[in-house]
Amino acid sequence: MQMRWLLVLGCLLITACSNPGEEATPTKSTAPVPVASKTESPEVTPVPEEEKPEAPKEEAKPEPKQEEAKPEATQEETAPEKAVTTEEPDTETTPAEQIKTIIADYKKASGSLMTEARKMPGNAGRDFYYANLPKLQEKCGTDLNAVVAANADNPANFDAIMWVTMNMAGTDAGTQAMDTLFEKYIDNEQMVNLCTVLAQGRMPVENAEAKLEQLIEESPHDAVKASATMALAKNVKDEARAEKLYESLVANYGDLTSAMTRGKTFKEAAGNALFQLKYLSIGKVAPDIEGEDLDGVAFKLSDYRGKVVVLDFWGDW
Repeated sequence: MQMRWLLVLGCLLITACSNPGEEATPTKSTAPVPVASKTESPEVTPVPEEEKPEAPKEEAKPEPKQEEAKPEATQEETAPEKAVTTEEPDTETTPAEQIKTIIADYKKASGSLMTEARKMPGNAGRDFYYANLPKLQEKCGTDLNAVVAANADNPANFDAIMWVTMNMAGTDAGTQAMDTLFEKYIDNEQMVNLCTVLAQGRMPVENAEAKLEQLIEESPHDAVKASATMALAKNVKDEARAEKLYESLVANYGDLTSAMTRGKTFKEAAGNALFQLKYLSIGKVAPDIEGEDLDGVAFKLSDYRGKVVVLDFWGDW
């Protein structure tokens, strides 16, 4: 009985101490301690525990691979590597390559100059081309002559000097190359090519006749002698001298051929030149011809000697 009253007094004390306007917040520290009794104690609502965030799971790391066992190095492999030394290639170009490059550069530059000149109207392009071409020629000729001078007796020198002589005649470089040809290479059989160009009479070469006479006297090659004789006969102004030169060709070199005769023998070429010189040059008597007029009447050109005659040559192809 006394026990029951004590429980009632305890409940009253607890109710009197609590604030009637607020709900008592149960905490772990203020929660009533259950007292063992024969009566049922009021139910106590358990406080939910705060949910703790789950710790991130560690990703499984791949197990380190075991290094494959390497075969033991042999005695040769374990030896220290020897330093490999390679000789640097010789970058110096040969005289022939230098000559080839210089000529190629000149051709490229002169081609570009021509292309630019063709874009200009009228005669402006022509004037522009011939005004600037000598600069290119002089540079090319000077460079080639320098290579030749630096490489005496090189086999490529002759081709370089001949190229300058034939392509740059009239320039200082061309004159220097011509002099070198006759000083060092007069016995070269390829001098026949120079005779072919000189025969055309279009190269502005000083003392061309004297140089051709030097070839006739000093060259050891009959083909060069014959070509120089033909070139000289074409260039001399004296017809009597020209006839003698052609006659010497027929007598001394008649059976020879060269690039100048275009497949004919010198006898044939000189014979044709002699005929033109004697009968077809200005002031000569025209050779007699025979034929029929439009009415079928035979006639000769000599029948009209002393009269003014107009000849009309025509053809139908």
